[in-house]
Amino acid sequence: MNVGSVIKYYRSKNGLTQQQLADGICSISHLSKIESNAYIPHETTTQALLAKMGVQWKTEIDKHRRLERELGGFIDCSIHFDLVAMRKQYEELERENDYIQSTELVNQYELYKFRFYTFDNDHNRAESQKNFLERLKGSFSAPEKWLYQFFLAIYHTMKGQTEQSLKLLNGLEEGIQSIPQKFEGEYYYQKARLLILQDRYERSAYYAELAVRNYQFHYNYIRLLHAQLLLAINYTRRNLLVQAVELYTVLKRNSQITGQTELYYQTIYNYAELLKEKGDNSQALEELQEIKNQIPSDSYFFKAILVSILEAATETGQDIKGFIRELKEANTEQKDEFFQMYIDYFEKRSFSQPDLLAYYEEKMFPFFRKNGYIKEARKVSSQLALHYQKKKEWEKAHFYSVYQDQNGGEFT
Repeated sequence: MNVGSVIKYYRSKNGLTQQQLADGICSISHLSKIESNAYIPHETTTQALLAKMGVQWKTEIDKHRRLERELGGFIDCSIHFDLVAMRKQYEELERENDYIQSTELVNQYELYKFRFYTFDNDHNRAESQKNFLERLKGSFSAPEKWLYQFFLAIYHTMKGQTEQSLKLLNGLEEGIQSIPQKFEGEYYYQKARLLILQDRYERSAYYAELAVRNYQFHYNYIRLLHAQLLLAINYTRRNLLVQAVELYTVLKRNSQITGQTELYYQTIYNYAELLKEKGDNSQALEELQEIKNQIPSDSYFFKAILVSILEAATETGQDIKGFIRELKEANTEQKDEFFQMYIDYFEKRSFSQPDLLAYYEEKMFPFFRKNGYIKEARKVSSQLALHYQKKKEWEKAHFYSVYQDQNGGEFT
């Protein structure tokens, strides 16, 4: 314990000056040194100062141990992705926030608050906490500096800043042996997650498999499901469809058994993407319709599901006007250019093929390429490559064909 900080905390809480507290016990200069933790007082001095404020030293030791246990629980919830328990622990610890600020627990607590806010997708509080930690980081130990950079990488992921996040994680690669083993799984998972966003499937699979093994070893079953979902997506993108189907079957069952509703919805969405790859658009549509009405209509995920439904419905020859209308309504309040691009695209499908191809080339491909939507850009570029091959415009056909190799796989 930082004994001096605890004494200072209670002195301020009781509205006492240093002179009032020190009177009859020690000199003011001596108390000043104690409160700044420049000097560790004798136990009798500590007890006398605390007793004057109605505080028992033994009670403080017990309180400190309790807070250590609660903070340990808060950290464990973070590692095991138990958001419900983490939120409860956070609320309990926040009631002791002022006291924690006077202890050596403060850095760990403030770091994991940052992690909690990013878990909770609370952008405002995460941004505020990041700024606070920037001011606090001068007092961080080496492991705390590592954790801050790691949590900062996850923060940038939440903000959609993939390149910046991956750069931070790559900078931590050499230091991974210096941190507790229990953080390795999370590091591997986050690395795999970012690499798959860049269509770097081989590297992503490597880290996802490391994450799976680590989570299995540490019995971290919820996070294991997340890592397996990454692997299933990876298998789908690499056309390893049999392996992907096996994983999705397990994920659908286990995410329901463990009550991971959001993970279940994500599993269904990605399984539907696999079905579309196989040409089973009718079944994909059934899977997506099952979860669509369970998702908040103002969420990004709801709009992503509608785009996937539109793709499957188009392939099965269904009337898509109602789905386009739903996507327009969902994209009205918080307009996202990515979804507006798809609204325009599906509306243009009723027009001529030349108009649609012109929209591919003039709008969709440049937008996806500029904003880092690699998977979408590659899909559009493949359509354009086929179009120009048929027209025997070899230069353009070559450009769109080569783009897929330059921006996917391990060439990036």
